[in-house]
Amino acid sequence: MKKTYAIANMECPNCAMILESIEDDLAGIREISASYHKSQLTVDFDESRVSEAQVLAAIEKKGYQVEGN
Repeated sequence: MKKTYAIANMECPNCAMILESIEDDLAGIREISASYHKSQLTVDFDESRVSEAQVLAAIEKKGYQVEGN
């Protein structure tokens, strides 16, 4: 599953790198890409290995909020 999330408080390239490090925390992430210019995080993940709820929790654990959730 590939999902794009609007991130409320992503303000710099370092924020994007922090969010992309979720790939190291969760098995099942195929690809992850963050754009601080667009305040977006795109995650391609294997639903049989990681749930969307786990992805959202990992984003919050890094200190960021997903808009609309």
